Amino acid sequence: MPARLKARQEKIQAKRKQTPWREFVMEIASWYPLNFYKKWDLITTYPDTERRGQVVKASEYLNSDMQSTHYSGNFMHDFNQLYTNNPKSNVRLFGSNENSDYTDWSYGTSNCYLSFGLWNDVENWLYSFFATINCSMLLNSIYVALGSSNIFYSIDIKSSQNIFYSANIQGSSNIWFSSNLIWCSECIHCDGLVNQQYCIANVQYAKEDYLTKKISILEDKASFDQWWNVAKFNMKNIWSQDLNNCMGVNNSRNVTNGYLAFDVADSRNVVLFEWWNTWSNNFYDGIDIGIDSDNFYATCQAWTLSSHLYCFLFGWYKCYNLFYCIDMDACSYCLGCIGLKNKSYCIFNRQYTKEERYDKVDEIFTQMEKDGDLGKFFPGSMNPFYFNDTAAYLIDDTFTKEEVTAAWYLRRDEPIAVDVPEWMDVVEVADLGNYEWFDDNGDWTIDPSILKKVIRDEQWNVYRVIKMEYDFLVKYGLPLPRKHWLERLKEHFRVK
Repeated sequence: MPARLKARQEKIQAKRKQTPWREFVMEIASWYPLNFYKKWDLITTYPDTERRGQVVKASEYLNSDMQSTHYSGNFMHDFNQLYTNNPKSNVRLFGSNENSDYTDWSYGTSNCYLSFGLWNDVENWLYSFFATINCSMLLNSIYVALGSSNIFYSIDIKSSQNIFYSANIQGSSNIWFSSNLIWCSECIHCDGLVNQQYCIANVQYAKEDYLTKKISILEDKASFDQWWNVAKFNMKNIWSQDLNNCMGVNNSRNVTNGYLAFDVADSRNVVLFEWWNTWSNNFYDGIDIGIDSDNFYATCQAWTLSSHLYCFLFGWYKCYNLFYCIDMDACSYCLGCIGLKNKSYCIFNRQYTKEERYDKVDEIFTQMEKDGDLGKFFPGSMNPFYFNDTAAYLIDDTFTKEEVTAAWYLRRDEPIAVDVPEWMDVVEVADLGNYEWFDDNGDWTIDPSILKKVIRDEQWNVYRVIKMEYDFLVKYGLPLPRKHWLERLKEHFRVK
């Protein structure tokens, strides 16, 4: 690498290593959409605004011929034009997915609905975020992996079954309202235990006594939300060292400002870091990143055997030395490119020789440095998503309307729009108690007529209970949801 380009690369690194947490959240997490919209026959994560441009079905996008452009002297202007003029995939689906239309970033899924970031044999997921490797029957949960099943309202669950309202649970089963457990079973209101069973509030009971107390505790449905808040705020860091302001950062070292990460070192401002039984390092300002990778600086959704990504959005596999690129796969040494696969030495989607590319990058970076843009992320005026429907607002809901719009981000001010058929009854969330009760035999019952109704929460957002969800709630004695599914996701992020 020429010395001048290496020097510019180091300047970008130095800048991103100093990013304040809130600035990272605003700039980068705002590119992670967590809502769906309907436009004609399309289901998409892109709201219908002037920034949306052409949105096509995922199958069409994969075969699209991407436009290119020339450098005019203003990199951000040229890149914004390129981004606007090229098509966007309505959602991002890879490999085989069955009955999972309302999902985004999905690979190898079945029967999943209103969920995001699902990979490798994931099935029956509802209203959840980030699951990988042989997981099933998961509701209202985030960061679940490695053969976990029957997970409800939980965070950071690995190799576990039957986990409810709990956080940071590994290799365990039949856990309620607990946190930081390893190799445990049949525990309620517990924290920080290893290889224990039949415990309540960290006190061990005889099996028969435990089961009697468990029945009594689980009858108090009105306290479930309160107990959940206790469990999630107890989430700690396990097998880690030299951490600062981290929560749920496990088997890691030298991390500042981290949330839900595994096997990461020497990093700052990282949220949802993926693991693969190996250490990865040097990640600064990243959300949903990792897997055998290193040196990411200002990235959103980039994984798998990748290295040296700078101000980068959406990459899947073997991406190297990419600057200011979006939606790349197996590419290297590109600047300002969008939607390319198996390409190298490109600028604004145009092919260059290796030597030509170095000269042009030097010219562009020289001007960006003069303008004070080198190392800055994509501007808010380019972001096509509603800020308060992205991971940014889930992580930190203190961003005001004035603050967001002053930085030229979009913001949704109206309730989430849903076409409610005129014939459907609308049930206010305050009246849900009329649809659930203990019957004469002491069994938890939910009136199946709720399946034919629409529920309106206190924010006037409306949602429904679907059959798979209803069956799960009845089976495990769980109350009807009192909040819109997107509000439920927000609760999982607001723990820092």
